[in-house]
Amino acid sequence: MSIDYHVQQKIYRLETLRRYQAYYGPNTPYQIVAEINQLEAELRRMLEADLTRPARPVNHSAKAKSKSKVKAAPKSQRSPQKSLKAKTVNKKTPVAKPKAKKGGFLGLSQATIDLIATIAFIGMIFLFGTVIFAVYTQVNRGDQEAALAQVGSVLNVQPTLRPTFTPTLDPNNPNPEPVIEEPQAGVEVAVIENPDLPSPHKVPTEIPTPVPTLTPSPAPLPSDTPALLPTDTAVPPTPPPPPTQAVVQSQNQVPVQVAAAAPPTETPAPTDTPAPSFRFTVKEQGNRAFQRTNYQAIVIYVAIVTASNVPIGGLKIVGDHSSGIHIESAPSDWHWSATNCLDCDYVKFGNVKFEPGTFSDGVWNIYVADSAGTPLSPVVPLSYSADPEQWVWDFIIFSES
Repeated sequence: MSIDYHVQQKIYRLETLRRYQAYYGPNTPYQIVAEINQLEAELRRMLEADLTRPARPVNHSAKAKSKSKVKAAPKSQRSPQKSLKAKTVNKKTPVAKPKAKKGGFLGLSQATIDLIATIAFIGMIFLFGTVIFAVYTQVNRGDQEAALAQVGSVLNVQPTLRPTFTPTLDPNNPNPEPVIEEPQAGVEVAVIENPDLPSPHKVPTEIPTPVPTLTPSPAPLPSDTPALLPTDTAVPPTPPPPPTQAVVQSQNQVPVQVAAAAPPTETPAPTDTPAPSFRFTVKEQGNRAFQRTNYQAIVIYVAIVTASNVPIGGLKIVGDHSSGIHIESAPSDWHWSATNCLDCDYVKFGNVKFEPGTFSDGVWNIYVADSAGTPLSPVVPLSYSADPEQWVWDFIIFSES
């Protein structure tokens, strides 16, 4: 079987698959699409191989016979598919000729030419910058030299030297006395004075020393002060003599008086006033070193408990301020309902709170009382201040005796 037969079979299969592809459209199964691509690649490869085969010798007799057969065959017997196959087989794929490379400037590529142009542009910019910097440096240096020259011309001013005349010494008198020449009349001698030094011709001005004047102060007038006369001090009366007891012995003995000692007077001892007995006593009081606060109202946590530390309800706290204010709290609870805080280190629990108001200078005297106001405990004084640095809260436990 020749290669043309295989080509025709593959072309026929390819056309059949393309009809399926045209019918299904985008829903064409993947196997058909893959087979179409495979057939196209094989046909392309086979046609390229057919072009490289050597041409067969032409048989003119066979060619004439084939022409006569083609002419003799009726047109109705040729199917359109065979004609399409024949056209496809006889069609030659043109081979693309390689394009000749166009040589650029000196045979260089465009990328090389662009790189050279970029380097040349950067070098030109650097050259211009160097020239501008050199010109600026020269101009600045010239200005500095001109300024230094002006300063030097000002500083290098030399004083004008005047001729001096040295007197000729007498060889016979090596130590001559200085000759003081008096100025002639009508000739003024110019003296150059230094303003910073005192002039030798000025006479100092005498400044009188002030002497303080003593002004006598007026003597105070004598005041008539009444003289204190001695007062007659009353002399205490002489105590009566103690009773004497005469003891007479015999006639030959001298009577002797013996002083009888007075019986001592007994001082009665002070009678102790019995303290009032209360139902409750102060069992514990908080430490104010740990009870600092910035809350502007006074808060006193009170626990009214039994001897076994069980809260007692129905009682109240009564407070009397040193200014005369009288305040009573709400009734106490039968459980621990009052606490200062739960998340701090110094926690105290009570069953009633006494809140008399804001801080003010004075003392609050508080005690436990029943519903009728009868005191059931001793008075506890608590002092407070209006200074925020001294604000504290308090805690007291009143326990049954």
